[in-house]
Amino acid sequence: MAVHRDWLRRKLGVFEMFALIYSDIQSTFYFVLGFLLLSGGQYGFFAVAYSIALMAAIALSYGEMGSRFPEAGGSYLYVKYSFGKTIAYLSVWLLAFDQIIMISYGTIDAAKVLHKIWGVGTSEAVVAAAISTALFALSLIGIRESANFAKAVAVFDVVIMATVIVVALATYPAAPPSFNWDGVVAANLFFAFSLASRGYTGVDTIGQLAGEAREPLVQVPKATLLVIGMGVFIGLGLTAAAMSALAPGDLQDPALAPVYLAQKVNHALQYLVSASIVLVMTVAALAGYTSFTRLTYILSDEGLMPSFFKKLHKKFRTPHSSLALAYLVSLLFIAPGEVDLILSIYAVGSLTNYMLVALALAKAARSGTLYGAFKTPLIRGIPLSALLAIVMVTVGLALTILEKYPYLWIIGVWAAAGALFYAAVAHRSGKTGNRGTSTTTNSR
Repeated sequence: MAVHRDWLRRKLGVFEMFALIYSDIQSTFYFVLGFLLLSGGQYGFFAVAYSIALMAAIALSYGEMGSRFPEAGGSYLYVKYSFGKTIAYLSVWLLAFDQIIMISYGTIDAAKVLHKIWGVGTSEAVVAAAISTALFALSLIGIRESANFAKAVAVFDVVIMATVIVVALATYPAAPPSFNWDGVVAANLFFAFSLASRGYTGVDTIGQLAGEAREPLVQVPKATLLVIGMGVFIGLGLTAAAMSALAPGDLQDPALAPVYLAQKVNHALQYLVSASIVLVMTVAALAGYTSFTRLTYILSDEGLMPSFFKKLHKKFRTPHSSLALAYLVSLLFIAPGEVDLILSIYAVGSLTNYMLVALALAKAARSGTLYGAFKTPLIRGIPLSALLAIVMVTVGLALTILEKYPYLWIIGVWAAAGALFYAAVAHRSGKTGNRGTSTTTNSR
């Protein structure tokens, strides 16, 4: 018997989905842009172009798989279909790590901007914890309420950033690809492309929201294309504007690159841009809550996590236990108040997951057993999106691992904990099965 996950409220339209995904990926880009430019020097524009191409390939892969699996579960369902439950579990366990990190870096960066530009709070960690607390409460209320907030933020950010891009390029015209950074030596080109590989982490939200779309077979592809289009415009435009108007010495704090750009072109714009970044970072943290809780719910529903993770709030019909877990873990990463460690360990798990999703799409397409409402051209039976994603994510993973290997032990500890947890659950299920009291009869 098929599994019926009718707990979800199908309330999301194309723009609601776009808004949640947009802030998720743009927050990462705003965060790394300054670091990427300082590392890449005169080649910074090429690194950003690579980052956007990688984002587009991954987004298309998720869009294709999302149109084949119009239900909650996202990455887990995709990988499980092609490679089985064990690999799928380990894949999303790594992804879940980044989703909790997303909550932490989003709130910390929002607090940093509030502190430096607006003079709010004496402790960035305290402000970040307060934001995370507010987002926990909003996530508990429901996805539609979260999406309405995300829509307002997306519209505000697109208008403000487009204004900054146009004004900067008109005031400081320069020719691509190096603009006014011609001759600026790359501090670490290897690191620049490593950051570029992680510049749009969060695109997996496409898969997590399919189960809450009103018409997923239509809305998932449309939201995917809208995300790609706007990501290209803002990403390339903001990079061109920054390399035209700013010099390397202007980036005193690389995490605030868009704010420094606004200060340079129009002093009044810095407050609008800083407000926009605070809101985008906040929505990104909100998306972290949304994505993490949907993954833990599906894992609990599959019998791979304790059953209380799929318990729903009686009034709001949201997975309150998963939300509480995400909230508590996020506070652990917020407490130090540092972004350097987060920058070092972020996105390795996501890139691994993206690779497996692309491989799963390739295998599913070759088998011909799944109907999809959205398809890219086939090359020897494999979707073009999957081929591009496999090649580009392989490069991104290699760059990231080689650059950040001293920090991989943290991710290794998380992966080992997940493997042990999975083994314990499998062992307990085996004992239950031996007693003849399987708990999965009703969902098979």
